[in-house]
Amino acid sequence: MMKMRLTYPYQLSARHGFTILEMLIVVTILALLAGILAPILADEAENARDGRRAADLRSIASTLAHYKQVTGGYPSTGGAWQGDASIYGGFGYGVGGYIPDLVPDYLPFLPKDPNPIYPTVGTGGYMYRSDGIDYKFVLNDTPSEYYVSNPFYDPTRPLTGWQVSSPGGYNW
Repeated sequence: MMKMRLTYPYQLSARHGFTILEMLIVVTILALLAGILAPILADEAENARDGRRAADLRSIASTLAHYKQVTGGYPSTGGAWQGDASIYGGFGYGVGGYIPDLVPDYLPFLPKDPNPIYPTVGTGGYMYRSDGIDYKFVLNDTPSEYYVSNPFYDPTRPLTGWQVSSPGGYNW
């Protein structure tokens, strides 16, 4: 008896993987999506940093109000600016930081800018000034948005800073 062999008019080929053209199309689509999303994500990161800065300002203002209630005055710098930027002394964030006597009794540590490039060698960073009667706490050269309607508007640094202050320190 003879074996019969079946033949088909066409033969299916086993295809594994993707062609180079398919891979190029996928990579192109992903690159386009990344190009569209990158600026949006960068803006959101800036907004998040500015939100952290605003929270730092509110926290320091309330802590200084509490400090004054307890001690009768604000932590004094002798009327000189102190900050984390080197031009303002390069003070740290713990005991002996840029706002004297606040750490550790009133705050565990002083705020640090959420952007790791600050403080800078120049003026970018947080700074504080007080004569014991009035104070001013400033974010200098760090926020990404400066505008007059900002609740932290600094009349002395309208294009470079945000601030919280006592009434007497507002124009320092």
